[in-house]
Amino acid sequence: MAVMLTTLAAGDAEGIRAFLKDSGFVRDTFQDAPWLRELPKSAADLAGSLERTSRPSALNLLVRLFFLGVPQESADARQHIPAPVLDSLIRSGILRAAGSELIPQVMLTPCDDFVFTADSAARMRAGDSEDLVLWPNVTTRLLQLFSAGTPSGDVLDLGAGCGILGILAAPRSRTVTFTDLNPRAAEFTQFNAWLNGISNVEILTGDTFEPVGGRTFDLILANPPFFITPGSAQMFCENNMELDLYCRRVVREAAGHLKEGGYFQALVEWVQVSGQPWRARVEEWLEGSQCDVWLVHTYAREVSAYAAERIESMWPEQRSAVRFDEWMDYYRRRGVEEVHGGILALRKRTGANWLRVDEQGVNNADSFGDLVPGIFSTQDILSANPSDEQLLAATPRLPEQVRLEQVARASGGRWSVESLQLRLSGAVPTSMALDQQVAGFLGRCDGVRTLGHLVQELAAQVKAPPETVRQQCCAIVRKLAERRLLHLTR
Repeated sequence: MAVMLTTLAAGDAEGIRAFLKDSGFVRDTFQDAPWLRELPKSAADLAGSLERTSRPSALNLLVRLFFLGVPQESADARQHIPAPVLDSLIRSGILRAAGSELIPQVMLTPCDDFVFTADSAARMRAGDSEDLVLWPNVTTRLLQLFSAGTPSGDVLDLGAGCGILGILAAPRSRTVTFTDLNPRAAEFTQFNAWLNGISNVEILTGDTFEPVGGRTFDLILANPPFFITPGSAQMFCENNMELDLYCRRVVREAAGHLKEGGYFQALVEWVQVSGQPWRARVEEWLEGSQCDVWLVHTYAREVSAYAAERIESMWPEQRSAVRFDEWMDYYRRRGVEEVHGGILALRKRTGANWLRVDEQGVNNADSFGDLVPGIFSTQDILSANPSDEQLLAATPRLPEQVRLEQVARASGGRWSVESLQLRLSGAVPTSMALDQQVAGFLGRCDGVRTLGHLVQELAAQVKAPPETVRQQCCAIVRKLAERRLLHLTR
């Protein structure tokens, strides 16, 4: 049955959010409990989750209703949910009263200081709904962490689903426009904007960029239906174009909807076909875009492993050898050898554009959106200043998250340093071994003095020819900047 949600007064939304927070139905609770990070995949998993929440409490009741999607007795709900809040939950359509039971109509997911509704776990388990609106899952959260902190004025949340990306961006944005092909997504987005007290929104229904015509934006966020499958039934993850052509379409059209200096950030998948390197395929997407590009290539899957993984995620209780054979035949006929995925950032800029590709796994526990401006600024300087003389005008700065790790061993009654490692932790980690002299030089990279100034200081200190010091310093600065261990500004 389709969910019918109704926005109420602002006070009703505030009351619901306050009750959820006071009950512990918050992001930290879900992060600290591994079994709350993913929906139960089988009847046995669900039974285990119900056992974990069997002790009477407001939090356990909320988890059963709004995470597991299991009806609860009205009498039990009245013991833990204040009457005004329960009334708001029922009148808004979040809960439906049926006899002695309360039936959850949506899933509720806390994210940062917000909460989002989407289709209930019970509707997802049924597996027979093409127009599902999914909860803020792992991929959505990954893109949100990638975009967090990105400066924004006018924002477009493309393929918005339940609206999480745009709503989280709204407090730092002038306006947020949401588009989705699924009309039910518009209903959920409108409701979630009300539930979180967000008003600077515009919600449109239609295919990809068609609803926004020739408009341009400062930031476009897209978590498109990128699964590479032989079907197109599941709107939230599949599309009706061959292989990766929908992702190609989104990327190519996005460039034309960016203001100068605007960013497009997305999760994408693409194929490697026989006779074509995967990088060449992505480069073709970007030809003529007038955008600088940072691609974080996060995974590659041989097609049989990819098919098995995606089939299980889409139909966990209805795995089918027939379906697997259909997928493999689809790939064989098209010469697909591997499926690749990653995070893509484009910035519209007039001039000679650059493409940077990092091979890197991503830890989706930490925000890394603040890396984006530094990466683009640094790459601008590296690309525009190929000679050492040009690079000397740049100002190097160690990122705040960088740490120097020292390993020492006891020898002859004293500690002897074995190694030094410069390490950037967080969602996109990287590291590089250093010697003591280089480490000392990097400690001076404070974002105030130019590289030329630092070279002069070091040459005088070590009493070495300035030309030799300059060559060595420029080489190490380029290497560290390419590894994201050093930011450059002008």
